Amino acid sequence: MNISGIGSYAASLVAASRSSAGASAASASADSAASTKPGSGGVQKTDFTQMTHQQLFDWINSKIASGEMSFDESSTFISMTVSIPVDGSSLAPDNTQKVDFMQSVRSGMERALQTNDTDLFARLQTALQTMQRFQGEVRGVDITV
Repeated sequence: MNISGIGSYAASLVAASRSSAGASAASASADSAASTKPGSGGVQKTDFTQMTHQQLFDWINSKIASGEMSFDESSTFISMTVSIPVDGSSLAPDNTQKVDFMQSVRSGMERALQTNDTDLFARLQTALQTMQRFQGEVRGVDITV
């Protein structure tokens, strides 16, 4: 499996800063793995309860690139980034639908308990602890004028 920096947070900031159109900067900001809330002064924070598959993928890449997460630690998260359409046409990360990944992990933990899958439960529990640790983390500041 190849994890690349495609669509990474840093790349979106570089693209936004080079863009002369305000719409491009707003789009890059919206595509980052963070959200900017009104009245927050442009501070972007990680929110696993309102994140697209692509945003989660970008967050994982940033953590691997910074050394905060090993490739092995990322494996549970990587599986969450895949959006499989009914027709099976693409395994690419979805950048359109916001997902509550924390609730998804909790639901997965419940299913793992029901099926006595202790290995899956442990991996999901670790992923949830990681999300809780990074929830609300400042990811950047939008300084576009």
